Amino acid sequence: MAAADIRPGTHINAIGSDTADKQELAADVLALADVVVADSLDQCRTRGEISRALAAGAIHAGKAVELGSLLAGEATGRTSADQVTVFDSTGVAVQDIAIATAVLEALAAE
Repeated sequence: MAAADIRPGTHINAIGSDTADKQELAADVLALADVVVADSLDQCRTRGEISRALAAGAIHAGKAVELGSLLAGEATGRTSADQVTVFDSTGVAVQDIAIATAVLEALAAE
């Protein structure tokens, strides 16, 4: 996917690039994004969409914020409906377990 394909207000979950060799989004998508969130900044600097955009010079290291910082209110996420946002998930086991647990609990509550 390239930046030309993105409309205002789009949110993208990029969850398939868990190695240094994989890439789902063109680097210009992250450059276009108003907010870029990483599951783990350390991990995303070496694999996934953020690493590719950094290597291409499309973004600078400070553009991405970590999911934990966003959830703790230490970083700002989307502030208007027309902003483009990207979540780069390279796979953090504890987050995967928490998500799976939440889904199972929601299904059990139905």
